[in-house]
Parts: sequence; structure tokens; C-alpha cells
Amino acid sequence: MAEVYPSDNELLNIQSDGETGVEYIATGTAPYYLEFRKLLYRLSLATRRANDLRVYDEGGLDIGVKAGKFWLDTGLISYAGSSGNTLADDKANIYIYLNSAGSLVTNEYTSFPDMVTTPHIRLAIASTSGGDIDSITDCRAGHNIAMPYGAGGVKKTIEAHTSDDTLTAVESGSVHSNLGATGTVTLTLPASAPAGTVFSFAVQAAYELRIDPGTATIRDDSGQTADKYKSANAIGECLSLVADSNGDWATIAKNGTWTEEV
Repeated sequence: MAEVYPSDNELLNIQSDGETGVEYIATGTAPYYLEFRKLLYRLSLATRRANDLRVYDEGGLDIGVKAGKFWLDTGLISYAGSSGNTLADDKANIYIYLNSAGSLVTNEYTSFPDMVTTPHIRLAIASTSGGDIDSITDCRAGHNIAMPYGAGGVKKTIEAHTSDDTLTAVESGSVHSNLGATGTVTLTLPASAPAGTVFSFAVQAAYELRIDPGTATIRDDSGQTADKYKSANAIGECLSLVADSNGDWATIAKNGTWTEEV
């Protein structure tokens, strides 16, 4: 069912919109063209933010993207806007987005990236054929209204590993276990992780869980040697690490016995 309007009498008596400041043109106002321009001016002000990062057709296979900004954690990333971005021809779907560095990506044809591993701002999906753009679907919905991490009962991400894996810096804050493992599992920490990157590890199966720092060092009372993993194998043992400013890992919490590779 369509949304209804206020009554005719109510509409005729509305003078302005309190939230946006847009003024309604009173009946009989003259010169009407001047009042109409005032209305357009206020509407433009009220809708300006809706133009941020909007993808638009420039003709042929070219698109432009309006300027805008977005938050990445506590950092404000600016995109200056661009034009003359040429899309590939004869593509059913082109997934257009900004990566976490604020760079435009226009050569993804399968799907948008996984938000967990590749943070990004989804802008649009375009389709092309015969040297022209057939359609542009706006995908910015959801980016201007976001639930902060931790609100509404949102908890940390926890992943159970039954085989070796290499973690990435974007997984910071997550918890990793060996639940379900039937043998030794080695989890490798990301190389050159930004300072403050945090991981927690929990032994949930009675097999050795190894935390490999690569060429870095995991610093705690079991040892300070570079390129040596820490390990534990008793259920309930756990370890929390944070990347420091020297490119190594500091132990910030530990339970049970964790030993350094010999």
C-alpha cells in the first residue's frame, strides 16, 4: 500500500519543515520563480550529504564518483572524487567500492569482498554492454547508519581452527582456538602488523596449539627469541598478544603453561 499524504488542508497550511528548514511556497506568492529557487536552494542543502561518494554515469563506459569521507575505526578517510573512470565492457556486474585506503576499485566482477577480511565502502554495482553503461545500482545504503562494534550485545569474533592458518591484521580483536583439532595446529601471526593489533588464543582440544610470530618475537617470561613459536596443549590454557611499536608481540594475558620453541 502506498504511503498517504497529509490532508489537503494540512498541506496548504504547512509553512516549513522544521527538521530540514525547507520552506513551502505559500499560495499566491509572487514572483513565484524566486520562491521556487529558494525552495531548490534549501532542498539542495538538505540533500547535500546524500551526494557523498555517489557513482554517476558520464557517458560511454566512464563513471564519476563524488567526493566524500568515511570512518575507518577512529580514522577519517577522505576521497577527493574522480571522473573518467572507464569500466570494462560487456560485464553483467561490476562491483565498485573504496578500499580501506580510500582508493577506488572498479575491476571486481564476482562480488564485493568479504567485509571481515577486506574492509571497504560499497558504492555501486554497474552493468555494461555495447560500449555503454546499462545500469548503475546504488549500494551505499547501510554505510551512513552503522552499529558501533560492541553495541547491542555484539561479541568478539571467535574462530576454531582444525588446521594451520595465517591470521591477518584486519582480524584484530578476534579469539582463536583449536576446538575440533585432531593434531597440532600452528597459527601464524600477521607480519608487520600495526601497533595495537590484538589476538587471543585458547586451547580447547588436548593437542598442541602453536602461535608462530614469523620473524618477530613473542615477548614473555618463557623467552625473548625471534622466530620462535609459543605452544600449549592443555584445555583451558590461553594467551593474549598485542603488536608493539617495534614489530614484535607483547604478552598481555596468559593462563597455564606456554613454552617457547626450542
